[in-house]
Amino acid sequence: SSPPEEPFSLSRRPRPWFPRDLLAFHHRRPRTAGARSSPASPSSREPPSCGSVAMAFSIRQRQHDAVVHMLNLNTGRLGAGALDENAPNEVYKVLIMDRHCFEIITPLVKVHELRRHGVTLHLLLENDRQPIGDVPAVYFVSPTAENVKRIAGDLVSGLYDAHYLNFSSSLPRALLEELAVKATECGAAAKVTRVFDQYLDFVSLAPDLFSLGRRASYVTLNDPGSSDKAVELEIEHIVDGLLAACATLGKAPVIRCPKGGAAEMIARSLERRLRDHLRGKGSLFATDVSPMNDRTERPLLVLFDRNFDVPSIVKHEWTYAPLVHDVLAMRLNRVDIKGDGPAGAAGKKSYDLEAADDAFWRENGDAQFPVVAEEVEKALGEYKKAMADITSATSGGTKEGAGEGNTNSARNEESRNDTSALVSAVASLPQLQERKRVIDKHTNIATALLGEIKQRGLDEYHVVEEDLLAGKPDRAAMMGLLDATGRGTPEDKLRLAIVRAAAAARQRARDGTDAEDAETYASDAEAVEGALRASGADTAALDFFQRAARLDASLGGGAAGVSNHHHRSMSDDDSGGGDLLDWADKLYGQSIDAVAKGVQSLLRGDRRGAVARAAEALAANQSGVAEVDSFAYFDPKAPPSERERLPPAPPPGAPPAASFRKAIVFVAGGGNYAEYRECVALGKPAGRRADDGYASRSGTGAVSVVYGATELVTGAEFVGQLAELGRKSRR
Repeated sequence: SSPPEEPFSLSRRPRPWFPRDLLAFHHRRPRTAGARSSPASPSSREPPSCGSVAMAFSIRQRQHDAVVHMLNLNTGRLGAGALDENAPNEVYKVLIMDRHCFEIITPLVKVHELRRHGVTLHLLLENDRQPIGDVPAVYFVSPTAENVKRIAGDLVSGLYDAHYLNFSSSLPRALLEELAVKATECGAAAKVTRVFDQYLDFVSLAPDLFSLGRRASYVTLNDPGSSDKAVELEIEHIVDGLLAACATLGKAPVIRCPKGGAAEMIARSLERRLRDHLRGKGSLFATDVSPMNDRTERPLLVLFDRNFDVPSIVKHEWTYAPLVHDVLAMRLNRVDIKGDGPAGAAGKKSYDLEAADDAFWRENGDAQFPVVAEEVEKALGEYKKAMADITSATSGGTKEGAGEGNTNSARNEESRNDTSALVSAVASLPQLQERKRVIDKHTNIATALLGEIKQRGLDEYHVVEEDLLAGKPDRAAMMGLLDATGRGTPEDKLRLAIVRAAAAARQRARDGTDAEDAETYASDAEAVEGALRASGADTAALDFFQRAARLDASLGGGAAGVSNHHHRSMSDDDSGGGDLLDWADKLYGQSIDAVAKGVQSLLRGDRRGAVARAAEALAANQSGVAEVDSFAYFDPKAPPSERERLPPAPPPGAPPAASFRKAIVFVAGGGNYAEYRECVALGKPAGRRADDGYASRSGTGAVSVVYGATELVTGAEFVGQLAELGRKSRR
């Protein structure tokens, strides 16, 4: 049974000189860890996540439940099953959001679901709005001075009769007092019904994927010109988001991170915030009663700086979901396909890619692109067969062999059978139409991907980069792509050059460098930079990465963005398909299956990035592994003397330390879908879906992983951030 719900606790004590009727209504949203979720509507039910534990660790469903609770004016008992979200809400209301909270809501709750919960109109806070009488307004905004000023302006203007104020994270005391003063001055304090700290300051994109929406966080954290105040403010925002994610999941985690850098700064600040909440009355974690050493219930939070593994964010991918994100710039689970008119405006189409509503996306997101092409053709064939069966079953006329000899009884039986077939066919049409809509969507997406692959030679970049990271560089192929006449955009060439620099730095850190190797590397580096300049590429991004790598190596760190993890990738026998897209010239007018005939798998073997490998070792408590022994350790539940002390390893002959069943992997500075897929695949049993290349090779599928990042960036966007840092460092 669900644990009892804690009553809403006051998060601020009113001061005598402020209006008690406003300050006394400032609440924190309570959390009920482990409580049953309220019955989900069909649109909100989540599919199984990429990991093996489907709903036990779904951050999206918990955030969805909290948002629904907010839309229902924070009435009922969150997470206790008392709120039936299928029932229409008879209290009609207006929803006011700032742009950040609009991005939180957009992938989580669709318009028809807003209507079901009584939201008749949703508006942006910063836009001009007209007064709407007799209707309460639900605000969901970030706790900023600008937003508080706008809300006070609404109170002065008398736009709405009742105001339910919900902040995405904790509203500072100073801003609460400022709001109270302004509400009192205009005589509108009574119109502020409630003020809530919702702790929902993150964007859930899948059951096991979230982003903080912090754009260009990598630049702020790595710019030598950033002031201490700017860096501290960025870290504070990241900690706010991580605290919200932990509170939504209802558990205070054990924290691990590499020592030094932004990751450790974030970890220390988050540990202090978690500790304060665990001690406080009416805590966000009041129902988290799991013992300190219970690793089956307590999650592990592994924090990384993006510099821990730069190649994974810039290299070209070959599986469906990462390709859609990287090539077509998917954002908030939505992708736009350009048309053929001027500037791509004509025929522009937008598609939602939600795993809950799209079985094809859910089942093939990890598949290599040629496999996806085959699956699209297969689905289309099945649809055509189903339509042909319906046409045959409902065709009129008398069957062959029927004639005057048939008895009335036989004719009546035939008529009944025809009627039954017609009814069944009509009933199946909506489902078939939905199948056709999904097929058309993925056909158009796959066709757009093919056009980019053919034009830019993305298959060639992928093969060359995988060979570089595997320690088997093909210099001729690499220089052919970097040459001005080679295929690809300037950003593609820069991404390849950065992967080449990272692979070389990793090899030097592992094997050492003699004078001859150093001379060869310098000669190659000069040739690469010359080819980039001839191609019109701005080398600022490469310059910044190489300077950071040299600095990190001089400090004993190996190479910036290149931790000493060896990428095992394709062997010579595996690499096939060098002329992968010779068939693309015949794409149009042919079935999409034709483009995948005879293509060999490009992703064989364990080729996961450093983040996924480190997270797996930490979750499994593998003794003797660098990450387990060298990463910093923080436990907000531990006694003061043990908060930063790694528990001792079991003595020889004793059972191994228990592994964590749940993990949160978070990257400060940006992540992408490829890294997300690698991390959540730790929940797959070893060997499952061998064609995707992501399944854990040593795990048992017992760990459920949630992946998060400050933002999800494409390779080109991240190169742009590196270039910005490079240009700043040149000044």
